Amino acid sequence: MENNINHHVINSYSKSYADILLKRSFKNKINITGEEILKFSEIKQINYFILQILFDKWKRATNELKSPYFDYENLEVEKATQSLMNVLSRNILVQKEDFQDLLEEAIYKTLLLIFSPYEYFTQEFSKPSLQQISIGDLLAIHKYIKINGHLLSAYIDRFEDDGIQAVFNEDALKIFDEVCESIKETPEDFEAYHKEFSVLLELDLNEVYSQPDETPSTTTVDDKVQELEGEIDSLNEKFKSNQQTLLDTLGTEKKDALIDIHEKRPLAGLKKSITINQRFMFENDLFSGDKGEFEMVVNYLDNCKSNKEAMEFISVNYIEKKNWDLEKEEVVEFLMVVNKRFPK
Repeated sequence: MENNINHHVINSYSKSYADILLKRSFKNKINITGEEILKFSEIKQINYFILQILFDKWKRATNELKSPYFDYENLEVEKATQSLMNVLSRNILVQKEDFQDLLEEAIYKTLLLIFSPYEYFTQEFSKPSLQQISIGDLLAIHKYIKINGHLLSAYIDRFEDDGIQAVFNEDALKIFDEVCESIKETPEDFEAYHKEFSVLLELDLNEVYSQPDETPSTTTVDDKVQELEGEIDSLNEKFKSNQQTLLDTLGTEKKDALIDIHEKRPLAGLKKSITINQRFMFENDLFSGDKGEFEMVVNYLDNCKSNKEAMEFISVNYIEKKNWDLEKEEVVEFLMVVNKRFPK
């Protein structure tokens, strides 16, 4: 799975960012052409998504206008329709007020694709308008994807390798999950895109990954000190009572049941074995979005000589110091990956 992002935050940011782009680009004009759209934003993915949304809207409008009295599947009609679409694509002209909605949606989709690619693609494959996903649909989507496109490429390869022409949405999502679990490539580094967005409007990553119901803290410094002291006392009590170690905790029935599901052969390396979904989950939920810390920990663990050495490092630095909750799914999954790297 992947860490959830705050959709309210990115939706609000998309509107504000769109306002800045509109004011900058529509000073002396009231409409925009197709060629101008392709160069509209320095973030190219936004431009491609604008065109994708525009053509999707055009296709839906065209389908709604189809009359029951004509054969739209006739080869001559299909050729004429395609020819009309080609002509229209070379003569795009969008008024500013109509362009704003396209732009806001394109920015939103771009942010989602950057910060939560798994969620972006699952949303695309779950659209009510698509009862089935065909390889043609995937290829049509692929030409507009300029960020984290390796995920979609791997998905298309799976369709082609298995000879799949079309599947219902539910099955399409299951196949996509399997592809994500097996893919070894990591997501594109979002830092470059974060900086690019922040040139025009600062984007706070803490807000992007915050929970929707979070409210600004009103605690005082003294309250915070007391809270931390309480946590330390709690941790000390927890670990001194019976000197329970991480290795002991992982001996519970819950851990045994989970590990039985997975293969027990050693992994060649943690970094290569962690899937794109796991990487996002671990970075954001366990390391507060700190990619550098995540990389450092994975590299350190990969160089450990034994299961005991790796687990003691995690126990001291994260279970005790950062109070990782051993009941949380992401913690259990991370420990399972480490255990598989260093089987007992």
